[in-house]
Amino acid sequence: MIELLDRLVSIESPADHPLGCHAVQDVVGAEFAVLGARLERHTAANGTPVLLARWGRQERPVLVLGHVDTVFGVGELARRPFTVHNGRARGPGVFDMKAGLVQLVEALRQLLPRTPEPDLTVLLNADEELGSPGSEPFLVAEARRSACALVLEPGGPGGAMKTARKGIGFYDVEVTGVAAHPGLDFDRGVNAITELAAQLGELAGFSGLDEGTTVNLGTVSGGTGRNVVAAQAVAQVETRFWTAEAGERVDAAIRARTPRHANAKITVTGGVHRGPMHPGPEAARLAELARACAAGDGWQPGELAVGGVSDANVVAALGLPTVDGMGAEGGGAHGPDEYVLVGTMPRRARWLAAVLARLTDRYHEVGEAE
Repeated sequence: MIELLDRLVSIESPADHPLGCHAVQDVVGAEFAVLGARLERHTAANGTPVLLARWGRQERPVLVLGHVDTVFGVGELARRPFTVHNGRARGPGVFDMKAGLVQLVEALRQLLPRTPEPDLTVLLNADEELGSPGSEPFLVAEARRSACALVLEPGGPGGAMKTARKGIGFYDVEVTGVAAHPGLDFDRGVNAITELAAQLGELAGFSGLDEGTTVNLGTVSGGTGRNVVAAQAVAQVETRFWTAEAGERVDAAIRARTPRHANAKITVTGGVHRGPMHPGPEAARLAELARACAAGDGWQPGELAVGGVSDANVVAALGLPTVDGMGAEGGGAHGPDEYVLVGTMPRRARWLAAVLARLTDRYHEVGEAE
């Protein structure tokens, strides 16, 4: 497993680098092919590659979701190459989620000898870190024909499953003012930056509009020079929320912005990008099945509700029973201290294999035996 992890981490695959993402898909796809998968390669409308691997009859298969892209740009590997020291593997993307891909390969090696034709689909996209703008149609299509989904995002502390996630919204709040010379016609100008600054305080105040709702002011830009009254300014804003109703409330509040200066104009674009993921009864039974499989191997994963968003939000929103956090155990996602606890990888691979064995040929519906 460590050798394969080294190979994957040593291929730089930021979401804006299709060649690197293709290369990771090629390595993992070759492992799937050896295990009898029928491979499909697609290119999404935005140019991102999508790899599908299928086994079995494909009658309401189990869907496993993963991604090959990372948040780290080309050149990061030279600064911190793959290493294993004191039980921790490090390197760009090792935790999110290349170790999860390795665990999937190992799980399939264990599963297929005892379940030769599992009804199983694996989808690996390459733009998840961007919000899956190109691969979303593939996620939706596979979700609609599947029985349930397991998502290979990293586990929480202690290897916990992730059974609830916040929803997320993306907005651009743009102010149009009136350009003028600050020395000759200052009073004729309408400073877009000044107007936007006044609006930003109110936007930040929407955090806590509902319990757990946050509004993050991510970037602000505007103006053309210090000797010009700024005619344009824009802020990029992100919202996160636990309920669809909370998302709608903060969405309405952002869209209701009115300028303080009569000659300024505010334009809001964007909206709710992903709805929240909530564990319904079928998802709860799926999580219970996963806990039972772990208990059979002598351990007990917890459950977490997390503020991050993943492709689990996409498929769960379609009513598909979904459990996330089935990937690696470690920490430091998206940062220079990212690591995987390599000693947990065999156990988590066994766990995934056991869950897949319970769900595939033996079960057509979550929690309901054939």
